[in-house]
Amino acid sequence: MTGLRHLSRMKKNNLQEQGFVLVATLFAVAIIALAAAFFASRVDELRTGAFATQRWAEAERDAFSLRETLLHAAAKYTRDERGLAVTDGSLAVDGRPYRVSDSVTIRVQDERGLLGVNLAEDRLLGRFFTSVGIPAAMHARMVDGLNDYIDDDDLRRLNGAERPDYATAKRPPPANDFLHAPEELANVMGWERVFAALDRADAAPASNSHGIRARFTGLFTTARHAGVNINSAPAAVLAAVPGLDPSRIDALIDQRMVKPLGSLAEVLPFSNGRLDEEIVGLVGANDWRITIAKADLPFLLECRLTITPGDKDRPTRLKECRRRSVDAIAVGLPNEFSLALRELGGNSSAPPQPTTLTAATDIRKTNFADRNERRESSYAIETPAPRWLAEVVEPVRHGVRQLR
Repeated sequence: MTGLRHLSRMKKNNLQEQGFVLVATLFAVAIIALAAAFFASRVDELRTGAFATQRWAEAERDAFSLRETLLHAAAKYTRDERGLAVTDGSLAVDGRPYRVSDSVTIRVQDERGLLGVNLAEDRLLGRFFTSVGIPAAMHARMVDGLNDYIDDDDLRRLNGAERPDYATAKRPPPANDFLHAPEELANVMGWERVFAALDRADAAPASNSHGIRARFTGLFTTARHAGVNINSAPAAVLAAVPGLDPSRIDALIDQRMVKPLGSLAEVLPFSNGRLDEEIVGLVGANDWRITIAKADLPFLLECRLTITPGDKDRPTRLKECRRRSVDAIAVGLPNEFSLALRELGGNSSAPPQPTTLTAATDIRKTNFADRNERRESSYAIETPAPRWLAEVVEPVRHGVRQLR
């Protein structure tokens, strides 16, 4: 009996040991399966990432090729009211989108068509502030604050701010130097409420409000030039030019899309007062902003170049290239700035009541805050790029044709 009990106990122990080994084996198999699935998933992610990196590299290669072609063309060809005068197809520098290929779009913006903040006309800035709905009570503080931020002294203007004011507000001190990028405007005391309002609009549920801050800062330039080029300025900048009729800005843009304005006499039909020749210009400056977008890139490539015709060794100079959000060139609401900034007037809860400007609108009765209600529809339509530029991305059958 004792032997039978011992034998039964041994069989039971063996069964328990076999069960434990089976469970351990199944557990190990499960761990190996999970590890294999994890590593397979990681391999797929790495493969996807590698493909994305390859597409980005190819897209950036095309973008840099376009940039180099423009650098060469800017150094070789003359500039006039049209922009870049090339025999095989001139290139406008008013920021219009050129379709280079099915997936590539390029914009070239003459920076004299933008609002210069380093050598800004106080009157021009004030008119711009009014046109986008910034209350008049804020204008002096914004203008003086900008001038104090840039100048190299510690003398505080009446409505400005200097180092002690920034220290009291626990903010970085003023640069006391020219701005290097329009985004630095957000650091200037007096401008913080404007950018805060733009940020709130940026975060709003409406999809076409995204990027409004980028589009606002995109209207400014740090290039050191005076005046505004009527042939390249966007509508929001044209609205600030003294003497231009706000109800005729659409017509002016339509006209220059067909044929650039060649003299101040040709600008008169679009004016309602005296044009200041110190502000109004018809030819661009030596600074360009180039924006290249490609379907495979989740960002824009923005480059700034300066044309230096007097330097034979370096006829063009590349200042900088950076990646920017695609929202910077998105088409927003027709009056997006006045809608976003209406809260600055102390009536943020009131619904916006836009008034569309017509050709019969009298400037004396026009609310400046309604000037940017018009959507720049012409800027939303892509123009086929000149052949010499398109061939950089899509070579002809017998190879890329060189600029003559």
